[in-house]
Formats: sequence, C-alpha cells, structure tokens
Amino acid sequence: MKRIVIIDGELCVGCGACVELCPNKILYIDQKSGKCKVSDESKCDRLRGCEKVCPVSAIKIV
Repeated sequence: MKRIVIIDGELCVGCGACVELCPNKILYIDQKSGKCKVSDESKCDRLRGCEKVCPVSAIKIV
C-alpha cells in the first residue's frame, strides 16, 4: 500500500495538535515514543489540516 500520511519522527514533538484536528481520528500519540502515529491511512481525508496545524511541519500528505 502506498503511504499517504508521512510523519517525520525526528521533527514530531508529540504536541497532539494534529490528533485533536483529525476528523477521522486516524492520528494518535504513541505512548511509548511520544510521537504521532497513524492508525489507518485509508481513512485520511487528504484535506491537509494536520499539515497546517503542525507547529514543526512534521506531517506531509502525499
């Protein structure tokens, strides 16, 4: 499956802004790493709201 949501783990600070914004609730903060992860890319609406709200530009929708 081709990746849709790319999260740069080096940039992600785990603030959760993207998690709060995501209407389909596919983003979450991993308890172990403290970084944002994706549960089901097939449900991404591709509207790029998470890209816009991320303060460190760690998320890309492709």
